[in-house]
Amino acid sequence: MNGWRAALRIAWREARRSAGRSALVIALIAVPVAALSFTAIVHDSTSLTPDEDADRRMGAAQALVSWPYRGPVIQEPTRDFAIPKTNAEGQDPSEERLKALIPGTELVPVDRGGAGIRTTAGVGRAGVRMLDLTNPLTHGMITVLEGRAAANASEITLSRKAMDRTGAALGGTLTTEDGRTFTVVGVIEEPDRLDTTTLVALPGTFERTDRAWLVTTPLSWSKVKELNEVGIAALSRTVLNNLPPASERYPELPGSHELTADVLVLVAGLAVLEMSLLAGSALAVGARRRKRDLALVAAVGGSPAHVRRIVLADGVVMGTIAAVSGVILGVLAAVAGRPLIEWLLAERFAAQRFYPSALAALALLAIVTGVLAALVPAWISSRQDVVTALAGRRGITRSRRRWLVLGLTLVAAGVAVGVLSAIRMQFVGILAALVLTEVGLVLCTPSLLGLLARAGRWLPVALRIALRDASRNRTAAAPAISAVMAAVIGAVAVSVLLTSQSEQEAGQLAGSMGDVTVYRLDDLTKSSTAPIPPSVAGALRNAMPVAGTHELKLLSCDGGPCFAHVRPPADRECPYTLDVLHRDPTEAEQRSALADDRCAGVGRTHRYFGTYTTSNGFLVVATPEAVQSLLHLSSGDVAAAQTALRAGRIVVNDPDLVSGDQVLLATGTQATTTPAPGFAAPRRHPAPLAVMTEETARSLGYDVTTFTMYATTTRMPTEAEQEALTAALGGEYEVNVDRPAESDVQQALTVLGLVAGIITLAAAALATGLAAADGRRDLTTLAAVGAPPTLRTLLSLSQAGVIAGIGGFLGTAAGAGSALALLAALNAGYSGFWPRPEPNPLTVPWPTIAISLLVVPAVAMLGAALFTRSRLPIERRA
Repeated sequence: MNGWRAALRIAWREARRSAGRSALVIALIAVPVAALSFTAIVHDSTSLTPDEDADRRMGAAQALVSWPYRGPVIQEPTRDFAIPKTNAEGQDPSEERLKALIPGTELVPVDRGGAGIRTTAGVGRAGVRMLDLTNPLTHGMITVLEGRAAANASEITLSRKAMDRTGAALGGTLTTEDGRTFTVVGVIEEPDRLDTTTLVALPGTFERTDRAWLVTTPLSWSKVKELNEVGIAALSRTVLNNLPPASERYPELPGSHELTADVLVLVAGLAVLEMSLLAGSALAVGARRRKRDLALVAAVGGSPAHVRRIVLADGVVMGTIAAVSGVILGVLAAVAGRPLIEWLLAERFAAQRFYPSALAALALLAIVTGVLAALVPAWISSRQDVVTALAGRRGITRSRRRWLVLGLTLVAAGVAVGVLSAIRMQFVGILAALVLTEVGLVLCTPSLLGLLARAGRWLPVALRIALRDASRNRTAAAPAISAVMAAVIGAVAVSVLLTSQSEQEAGQLAGSMGDVTVYRLDDLTKSSTAPIPPSVAGALRNAMPVAGTHELKLLSCDGGPCFAHVRPPADRECPYTLDVLHRDPTEAEQRSALADDRCAGVGRTHRYFGTYTTSNGFLVVATPEAVQSLLHLSSGDVAAAQTALRAGRIVVNDPDLVSGDQVLLATGTQATTTPAPGFAAPRRHPAPLAVMTEETARSLGYDVTTFTMYATTTRMPTEAEQEALTAALGGEYEVNVDRPAESDVQQALTVLGLVAGIITLAAAALATGLAAADGRRDLTTLAAVGAPPTLRTLLSLSQAGVIAGIGGFLGTAAGAGSALALLAALNAGYSGFWPRPEPNPLTVPWPTIAISLLVVPAVAMLGAALFTRSRLPIERRA
């Protein structure tokens, strides 16, 4: 213990003497700890307890019930959403029957709906909540920030976003699309949806679409299941506080899949590895600059253990200071940034909590990180030659072969584990493979530096010196390169996942992102022969960045639209679909379908013209001029398709749907087929779409009905342009724009990608600064032999390029490979499902790759040029 006491005193004295370098090491550990502390506090503060969750969803009531179906339903204990078990029809829902099923309860209606409102840009849609905010049972569901709750049907309260969009002020008026006027008496917010355009009024003020009731009687899970038998869904406060075991839940509904402890441990391990690499590069530089002092310790009788203890004490001191400062910084950031966090998350904190157990674990993690970062410098310092160190020579600069062999072995093991885990869809194995591969690359980095240095003889002087210096100072350069590599891995991996999700969503869309569809506000279940007037197309062109407009129609059957599609020929059709079996396939038939090539892609849903989703395909009636936009044809293929349409053929975008110049036109719920002349466009599209002219439809015995005005655009229209078009159409039409649906996962990945990118640039800058500090004495030698002043700037540029370039290349390869392995794992897991989901595209985001390989080194080199003085230093050599 006395030896450790002396080592810690030496470490503390050295930290004070080298305040700048010590502050850098502390920052490298403290900043990630502060970020993790901040995240832990935010997570704890936004995680709702069962009672807090109940307060937001049902106020002070004991349950929230709805009656969506007349027959038996099933539901999850934590949701008020139900799924019908059968098509059985029972008695009509009513409040009287509900009171009889829940004796002695009080019912408070809570309705949801929607309305068109006049905005500053035109007309937009708003969500409508209809409940009495003065009733004590509703307290907690919606908060009145200013003013008061609505007291009658002519008053209304608005969310902040609704006020911004409409320009209405407290005491002012709001006008709906149909001309109704309301007095704004209050400003409200939904605690878990701060960014919504919401109107709150009394029940009955607007037409409702969904009705629910707050009830005052506690409901057990057994009572909830009893209510499910008559079509009622119930969310109970009692159930939320005492969730039923899996054996008492509905087996048809899969349980939630939470992250396992193994995954969390591996993610924490990756964080420790990242921080160790960042701090290790700084500690390696410090140990090298103290090489002569450590050699003096050995010269006066100190053992290798003493030297190791002194260097490890550096890690303990730095880690402890970083732990305290990082946790304090994280707490202060979470408290001070609470308003901004709530705005970004669009939800209020449940309470300001601090997660003390997580903060204690993170403080310990910082100390452990400091020790781990000092392990390699301590081991190297204890083995240095004392005479060589006292003479100021560098000593051995070659990498031992065993480290290269071990690194290559770990990389091979990581690849093997990743492939095996991908086949078995084991995400823990993929994360473990990432750790093995990253550690293996770190061990291979010194040997790679030596290999690159040999190729430097053909490079300019500054770059050649930078490569040689990195090769000779591998104990400092290798951790710096590894730090950049570890940061780039995260940025590239997240980018690959986001790109794959985006391409998958685009592949499910029949059109393109940004397409506009305008629907007449009529009953779409009834046929309408009135065409959409040309003024609608004119309004589209005036309000939107339109490339072309086309009116689309549908076939009409039995007084309503058919929503027809084209079925494959009998010899190419999957025999296990609903169209063929007229029932759901059995488990044995599903296994057979998975092995049948004809069933590839069957059952995957696609989105058509804004709001329609189907797995069978879609058929529209249009003019020949619309075929290029609808089927995404090249200019060379348009003429043939238009000629086929004018000749009375049905044009499809899948050649497998045509056999002998014939297609099977399917209509009705039983998919009744009619043979018709067909033509296959040369370009296949994932979303099957068929086009025919109105003359062809009538020749086949079908009437046509009005459907939509469709427009392609040159860019994504803004919300203001959409509202302006809605207003220009006078409230008779609904406007839809195909926009990317940003899920919570995409938002989280985007934030992670941004953080990883910032860490990448910071790691490159810090590593470059450390390398420049380590090479300061070499610059003195260059000055002594007559090197020009600009050489220092060029040398700093080259050092930055070497570190950031090699790290970026290794990180890009590892990050892209790990993300593609994860996507392959998901696709492998999908192979056992029927219908088989759409596979994740294995795409490479080339812009991100270019940023990692070119922009990151360029930014690091630019920073080195800006902060490096051209005057070469003159300092005494010890």
